[in-house]
Amino acid sequence: MDWLKTIASAAPILGTVVGGPVGGIVGKGLSLIAEAFGCEADEDSVAAAIKADPQAVIKLKELELQHQTVLIEWQRVQLQAELENTKDARSREVLMTQAGSWMGSVPPALVSLVVTVGFFIMLYVVLGMKKEEVSEAALLLLGALSSGFAAVLNYYLGSSLGSYRKNSAIEQMSGTGRNAGKTGGM
Repeated sequence: MDWLKTIASAAPILGTVVGGPVGGIVGKGLSLIAEAFGCEADEDSVAAAIKADPQAVIKLKELELQHQTVLIEWQRVQLQAELENTKDARSREVLMTQAGSWMGSVPPALVSLVVTVGFFIMLYVVLGMKKEEVSEAALLLLGALSSGFAAVLNYYLGSSLGSYRKNSAIEQMSGTGRNAGKTGGM
């Protein structure tokens, strides 16, 4: 995914759009890049075109500048979709709990408990192993449990990443961000 890092470092707003969770918006971002690089609008073609072009960083910065308004709107749509997803999941839990169903609070709490305990057990096991004993499978499991543990924390405590991204998007839209006066919003 080096091509995503290249996009994100050269054109942060475009990188957020292309690396985001909303498929339709990601596709629009890929199409925009593909048009600028004269390639097909799929990840492999865009990645190859970026890698092959020595002027890729400059092209990406120019592309972001030319389409900044629409990119910020696409970014807003992505953030809204993320917020709605979180809101829907939490609303379901609240409604089921209010209805007196044990399904409202027990399953999320049970899953959270299993993930949290599993994460710390696996962490203890991996840290207790000698370097040559640590298998790829153990590290993959620890990584998966780490992601799950982060999701549990996010669910119950909120996401500082989500807050950061929301605040950054608001700053970019209003032009009051730390970097608002710099070229390309960087």
